[in-house]
Amino acid sequence: MYRDVRDDIVRIVTEECRRQINAGTYDSAASLSEVFEEFKQEHLAADAAFKQEVLESGETYMITLELGSAGEEHLTHVIFDRLVEELVEDRELLYVHNRQKVRSHVAEMARYFALIRQRINEDTDYSFTPNLVKMVKLASSPREQPIMGKGESEAMRFQAPLREISERVDADGFTPAWELQALGTGDWRTHVTDTVETLSEFFTDRLPEDFDSLAAFQGRALRDIYLDAISDSGSDPEQAHVVTASTGGGKTEAFLFPALAYALTANRAGLEGNKGVLTYPRRDLCDNQFERAFDYITELNRLGSGIDGSFESSDLTIGIQHGGRDDVTLPCPYCDGELAVPEGYENTHFVCQQSDRHEIRYATVDRSEPADIIVTTQSSLHRRLMDHYGDDAFWSAQSPPKFLVLDEVHIYTDQAGMNVANVVRRFKQALQHRGQKQSPTLVASSATIENAKSFTSGIFDVDPEAVNRVKPRKGEKTTLGREHFVFVKATDPRDVQIPIGDSVFKPREEWTEMTTSTATNLSCMIQIAFAFQHTMRKERAGSREGLDNDKDRILGFVDSIDSVSRLGGYVQNAEEQGLFKYRIPDALLNTRGNNPDCPSDSFQQGTDDEYEETAVCESVIPDPNVNPCPVYEDGECWWTMRDERLDLQSMTVGIHKSGRTQYAGEDRPLGDEWDQLISTSALEVGFDHPSIIGTFQYRAPRNVPGFLQRKGRGGRDAEDEPVTVVVLGSTPTDSYYFHHSNYLSDPRDEHLEIPLDEENRFVRAEHMTAAVIDYFNVTDGTNARKLFSGFSTSQYGPGPDVDYLRDQFERHRDPIRQWLNRAFGADSEEVRQVLDEFNRYSDLLDAPIDNGEDPYWKFFRRAIKQKQNGTTPEIESLLQRLQEER
Repeated sequence: MYRDVRDDIVRIVTEECRRQINAGTYDSAASLSEVFEEFKQEHLAADAAFKQEVLESGETYMITLELGSAGEEHLTHVIFDRLVEELVEDRELLYVHNRQKVRSHVAEMARYFALIRQRINEDTDYSFTPNLVKMVKLASSPREQPIMGKGESEAMRFQAPLREISERVDADGFTPAWELQALGTGDWRTHVTDTVETLSEFFTDRLPEDFDSLAAFQGRALRDIYLDAISDSGSDPEQAHVVTASTGGGKTEAFLFPALAYALTANRAGLEGNKGVLTYPRRDLCDNQFERAFDYITELNRLGSGIDGSFESSDLTIGIQHGGRDDVTLPCPYCDGELAVPEGYENTHFVCQQSDRHEIRYATVDRSEPADIIVTTQSSLHRRLMDHYGDDAFWSAQSPPKFLVLDEVHIYTDQAGMNVANVVRRFKQALQHRGQKQSPTLVASSATIENAKSFTSGIFDVDPEAVNRVKPRKGEKTTLGREHFVFVKATDPRDVQIPIGDSVFKPREEWTEMTTSTATNLSCMIQIAFAFQHTMRKERAGSREGLDNDKDRILGFVDSIDSVSRLGGYVQNAEEQGLFKYRIPDALLNTRGNNPDCPSDSFQQGTDDEYEETAVCESVIPDPNVNPCPVYEDGECWWTMRDERLDLQSMTVGIHKSGRTQYAGEDRPLGDEWDQLISTSALEVGFDHPSIIGTFQYRAPRNVPGFLQRKGRGGRDAEDEPVTVVVLGSTPTDSYYFHHSNYLSDPRDEHLEIPLDEENRFVRAEHMTAAVIDYFNVTDGTNARKLFSGFSTSQYGPGPDVDYLRDQFERHRDPIRQWLNRAFGADSEEVRQVLDEFNRYSDLLDAPIDNGEDPYWKFFRRAIKQKQNGTTPEIESLLQRLQEER
């Protein structure tokens, strides 16, 4: 209650500051008298819950006055004053104008951003340097999360969905899934009962202490998705599920728990092979979710087979498949060490780096191993459909995979969505071939998608009416504080003349010594990046109850690998030059000489009641009428930089690209020792660092759902108030988003709709061609290894056996035609064109590279001959023509 009331005061102040800033008044402030009236009306009315709580236990709130001796009106002022003092001490608010007004911390930062200049060095007079910002806007929104917690009536006890599962399974008319009935051993109901009992113990004893209940939607997902997996759908249309909840709201558990439950049931029924394929759009997210699933599987194995067993003897197994899996690490369940795969894949299971006696054999990076749960990317799944690794992992067992999960489906827009939808069609065709009566359990998941049912039906190729959406219902969510957005509109790029030397003291027309500075959109982002880092509100672990991690890091997003490197390098260079120090309020601190423009001489007679020393400015923000400071008024004194521990040290900037984190400006790996990390969309999903309290976006985001994922990386804890800064440039798209910033801070449903062109004929034709290879790999009757490698007994060979490929293609042309028709619903003409092109391709495999007549090869031979003679006129002529045509 007390925290809620404090938050409400900050909300009132921030809202008033927001109104003024968005009207163009960057020196915003809220009158304490007006804030008090709203506070009193809301929280100190006769029947207000907060007032009653204070009266009953005033000491809890450091209120020692008694109502009978002080009077109610006086008491309300004491309570309010105490709350404001605490908020100022915690730097959530700042006093303005002799403590009669206050400004929120985020509003103060917005002021710095609005006035920011391109500082170069301490010798350059800042009054001549270019302003980089045209306008600034501020927005705040409530943060909603699904309600969880044992004491919350809206949450679901662990036993509730398990009891519903048992009741449904025991009811007359429940028909088990085909594979449990046809391929299993023993009574299938016994296997389900055993699974329910294991899950009950797992939920009670094996989850983290703070995971003491399920959110209501998680309970429904466990029930609906698990029952769908173990039951026979009969003649019903193929079903799919889509799980939607806020970022950090528990979507992973909503589909992972039922997938693990099915794997337990299937294993007890004697089913071999892979049970579920969990796919993700990024390698980093794959690694993150692989570790998460590994933790749950470890605890489930502890309850049964233990964690010392072999891959074959463990209750549950897990594998990861993507190109960088050799770098994947896991926490060691035996000690506080780290598990990794030995170099060169000497073993494909995990060994602790602290003790080689600590081995985990139920987790593997072997692409051929049919683990119960396989974590992969869609790109890797595309390849597994066509190669012998996929044959071993998915298609060689007695029943094919059951679960196919597409997490973070909002990523699949444009061509990515077209590709994934067609990979799904190919995967479903392979499933149908290997288990004709087995229906797959299809699950999509996202935090930021509104047209969930139509999108899910398109990407899974199912009837929209057969899509089951699982999400928190009205009344099952709670508001956890607020999040703030600062939108910065950069000035148009331009060159600016800056006087140096004696010219600084002369009129512009008499300047003789000058330097030129180019003010660009990137210049604005550089200055904002380090201003954000040094002026944002930071907290240290332990500074308040329940705070276990520092809150002092920023994650930035740029939609270009090249811009990531350039921005990171420039920001790090600015830090090394100490440009932020030029804005330190020197006269307030014991340190001197950082801010070359600080008018400290003006304050020699001043006395500060906070620091109790002379020769300092006041501890309240300078007032032009009472304690004027021209440097602060110009935006060159950053008032919030007053904590030497947190703000006054140079930060370490890292960049993340191509799956690797490194020092900005260097090709040197960087672990977790960064203060600001700049990335492409690679860290948009699944990167949940507990210390991130701020995020920034450079230039307009590609889409609104992606932006919501990015800003969701910051402030993951319930009491956090994360800040997101969006720096928008000069393009029409950037201008559009600045003037419609509410699309990002408070999007409507239509802004969260994801387009999907799954019928795109060009992408479809590519996947139909790939599906021909799927046919050879998945079906019996063709030696796929010989076809691809040239050898029938070896994994590696000289390359495709072209004669064998042509022979098998002609022999299986009719079955292939049927395969494509079933997978894509294609008409005969479309299939004929694909098969003709494939046949043409196979003929070209034997054709000579240089036929002597091709214009390209004629040009190539002439260019090589000219190069040998020391000239390149052919190349130069080509480059000139290209430049003219550009």
